[in-house]
Amino acid sequence: MIRRYRHGDLRGLTDAEVGDKLLRAAEVLFAYRAAHQYPLSKANMGLRSMVTTERCRVEVSQRLKRAPTILAKLDLHPTMRLSAMQDIGGCRAVLTSIDEIRRVERRLRRNRPPVGYDDYITTPKSSGYRGVHVIVEYDGRLIEIQLRTTVMHEWAITVERLSGRIGSDLKSGRGPAEVLDLMEAISEAMATEEYGAVVPQVQVDRIKSLRKLANPYLTGGST
Repeated sequence: MIRRYRHGDLRGLTDAEVGDKLLRAAEVLFAYRAAHQYPLSKANMGLRSMVTTERCRVEVSQRLKRAPTILAKLDLHPTMRLSAMQDIGGCRAVLTSIDEIRRVERRLRRNRPPVGYDDYITTPKSSGYRGVHVIVEYDGRLIEIQLRTTVMHEWAITVERLSGRIGSDLKSGRGPAEVLDLMEAISEAMATEEYGAVVPQVQVDRIKSLRKLANPYLTGGST
């Protein structure tokens, strides 16, 4: 609704009518977001129970997507409806190994059949992001459960911090090509080590070269 108003449906209206429509759209957005709070809490408790049963050493957290982030995602995907957004409520488990991710994922599938699934470990995003995303339903609301290893999580946190510094959403593949290429190469190297292999020297040299190219962004923001 808010996206539709922002793309031209407000033309020809008085200021009062515009204000009224935007106010009602904001009320819908915040009410819909708030409706995910209780299902999210249930999903979080369920995930904690599953990782405990699997005897995993794990960090579990939850979050509701902030309203500005919801609007930014709707702008990024113009055909998406608010009701189709699958990650307004999200839980995350940071585990110690890929084996633990697969064990928790199997238990999650048995206990709560997914309505959506993305395996970014087998097929990483172009940005280098890795992890498993499972969409489940609680009380009629879609909740995204993310499973990452500590290594995957550290990469993601680093990219989020860099995104804030240079003002680009690097994890979504937007931003300076020099930084995107560097973070993808680093992710590949981290994945190699996670699977117990040694990072080839050619890959180490490539990361060094890419870092030199990206250094102006890393040290001083966008140029």
